[in-house]
Amino acid sequence: MPSNNRVIIAAAGARKTERVVDYALADPAKRTLIVTYTNENQREIIARIERKNGTTPANVQVMGWFTFVINECARPFQRSVFGQPHYLRRLNFIGRKPDYVGKNNPAYFFDSHRDIYRDGVSDFAVLANINSNGSVIRRLERAYDHILIDEVQDLTGFDLDILDLLLRSRVAITTVGDPRQFMIRTTNATRNRRYSGTGIVDWFKERDDICQLEEQCYSYRCSKEICEFADALFPGMPTTESRNTEYNDHVGISIISVSQVAEYVEEYGPTILTYNKNSDTRGYPGINIGLSKGKTYDRVLIAPSGTMLNYVKDRNLAKFKEPEKLYVAVTRARFSATFIDYSQ
Repeated sequence: MPSNNRVIIAAAGARKTERVVDYALADPAKRTLIVTYTNENQREIIARIERKNGTTPANVQVMGWFTFVINECARPFQRSVFGQPHYLRRLNFIGRKPDYVGKNNPAYFFDSHRDIYRDGVSDFAVLANINSNGSVIRRLERAYDHILIDEVQDLTGFDLDILDLLLRSRVAITTVGDPRQFMIRTTNATRNRRYSGTGIVDWFKERDDICQLEEQCYSYRCSKEICEFADALFPGMPTTESRNTEYNDHVGISIISVSQVAEYVEEYGPTILTYNKNSDTRGYPGINIGLSKGKTYDRVLIAPSGTMLNYVKDRNLAKFKEPEKLYVAVTRARFSATFIDYSQ
């Protein structure tokens, strides 16, 4: 009997988040939870729900990953780990848990204020589930019929252990993501490191008995030229079919000199994407590449790093270490992605 868990691996512009929203709104009788990592993506999902439905229905919740793991998994059963029901306060997102302390010591998971380290949240929740004889998962089974996880490629470390428990539960699980957009990670833990980025596809394939993997190798957003450029960054992934059929007289990948920026902006009105806060945009407002995830623009003008520009020029993937960031940058565009060359 096929699993009712679905794993959708889709290219940029395949309308992944839209599908998540459609699934959530499909059945008002189902208690549905949407989980994603970043605050920006939570806001985007809520905005899309409200555009389609007028408001967020009572049967649908949208939650951040750490809020989910702390409040829905770890906090209710924290007594099972250290014997104290109200020990956990909140998340310590910045601090790093000590390597020299054993798991039987609260200092392994918590700082001196009883805030739980980001790298220890899911580890603690898994331990709570073990010590409570599966009560964490049984509680989720009583609370939800369907859990949708967007941007699943962001999950790392013990977060994948939580995902494994969810896939083996009675809750229907749908995960959506694009491993080529692995720019941020939920933890810095070394556990499951080989499944980071494109490796998460292998993680799901190893669990084909508890989930159905579907690869959507098309983009409604990007032109053929952009799809081909983006695909070359990940030769091990399936190629992407462009379903953008709209004609435009300026398409593809190009490079301009820094002296041409003003003229280019005047003529084409691109959205400027920056590598970091120090990127030179010639005084024009820009958006950090990482913050542009999920967005669509007709054209982007990219203020790149030196190594990024070198790749655009020589296409030598062996020397390039940030394919994910470049992939995100170019695939924001429907028609054209242009790079500023500061050496000209």
